Amino acid sequence: MKLLFKKISHLGVDFETSYEAIKFYGKLKRKSYNLVQCSGKLEGILTCQCDKCGEDISIHVDEKIDLLVSNGIYKSNKELIEVIEFFEEIIDLDTILRSEVETLKSDYYYCIPKCGVD
Repeated sequence: MKLLFKKISHLGVDFETSYEAIKFYGKLKRKSYNLVQCSGKLEGILTCQCDKCGEDISIHVDEKIDLLVSNGIYKSNKELIEVIEFFEEIIDLDTILRSEVETLKSDYYYCIPKCGVD
């Protein structure tokens, strides 16, 4: 799902998209000319492998997402916050979702009770 930056108002725009078995929904609100606040939630089932035995396992996902989306390069003297930069005046929510799913997949998971945690 792609949205134009100029279509995002201060009142906000609701969105919903999905990838694999994960649903991403929430609201986009304009913060400034080049910044949009993305507040949402990831819900669903993540399929990954046990890091100990390699068996496929399913992980329940219920994560809040709160980040800024920048139209172009983000420049700030403030503390580092999670910012995703897009170019060409477009916010690609599918890219945000895939990035968050890949971040979740990069964590360590163990099937329980077979492997458990040592």
